[in-house]
Amino acid sequence: MDQGRRWQLTSRDLELLKWVGRWRGATSPQIARGFGLSVKVVERRMRALAELGLIEGRRMLADVPRVHWLTRSGMTAAGIDGDVARPKLAELHHDLAVVDIAHYIERTRRHMVVTEREIRRREPNPAAGHEWQLHDGIEMTASLGTGGRKFPDLASLRLEEMDVVWAHELERTRKDVPRLTRLMLSYVWSDAVTYVMYWTWPELYENTMRAAEAANASARELGRRTSPIGVRVWEPSLLDELEPAGG
Repeated sequence: MDQGRRWQLTSRDLELLKWVGRWRGATSPQIARGFGLSVKVVERRMRALAELGLIEGRRMLADVPRVHWLTRSGMTAAGIDGDVARPKLAELHHDLAVVDIAHYIERTRRHMVVTEREIRRREPNPAAGHEWQLHDGIEMTASLGTGGRKFPDLASLRLEEMDVVWAHELERTRKDVPRLTRLMLSYVWSDAVTYVMYWTWPELYENTMRAAEAANASARELGRRTSPIGVRVWEPSLLDELEPAGG
């Protein structure tokens, strides 16, 4: 890179900024996968955007690639409101895995994915109640019957049925079955959530399935027809099965 080079923002750069702004942080391989670009090209653009003050990046763990996130200036350039989100070390593996799961859902299910950050930004009034907007004309209810507020790691809408709403959660730490069941019941009480998928590490599958069975049993007893809860093992190797994206 020429030290005196003056970088200019391109339309593709704006797309990259908007995509990175959906997350608390994303790696170059994840960005490359999302756009069908090479990692080398993405890293070059990340360096340029960092020089422009729009992106920050840091190697947070030795076994994890450099993580990128938007600065305040980057959010402004991308037209994104809200607080600047920086990755937290304690949640890094979880948050990066959620990025991968979103990519998997988009590529295998023909779903439009909405991230937790996007859901929170679309919430009409956090002080007014529990209703929050997921997509134009669609609102969901958070944590009724459980106390407190609940936002999923991801939500998605099937392209053929935009009124069918999926909530997605990633379980990476073990919780006892009663506690996990209570968390699942927050979705049972939501009239707008049609299905719920809990993605879980292999060693947590049995525990999560027991909680889902208990929550689904409660849903049947309550006469709730919405929010059946499913469980699926998440392994990063699932991404290897996907065909490279075009772009």
